[in-house]
Amino acid sequence: MTLDESKTEDDILDEGYGVSLITDKKLSTYLEGATIDFTESKHGGGFEIRTVNPGSGCGGSCGGSC
Repeated sequence: MTLDESKTEDDILDEGYGVSLITDKKLSTYLEGATIDFTESKHGGGFEIRTVNPGSGCGGSCGGSC
């Protein structure tokens, strides 16, 4: 996952709760219905993605939190 400030023709823009998210059309299939949250711990911080259907797109090894 990287941060980018520009949208290409292969991207989809989704806006909600005051946040704009640009994703690649291919990736959006795996993110449909997922929740994305920024979490922090003693080891650092990062984005946590919780999928509705664990295993779709991540091989099931993440337990639904890819």
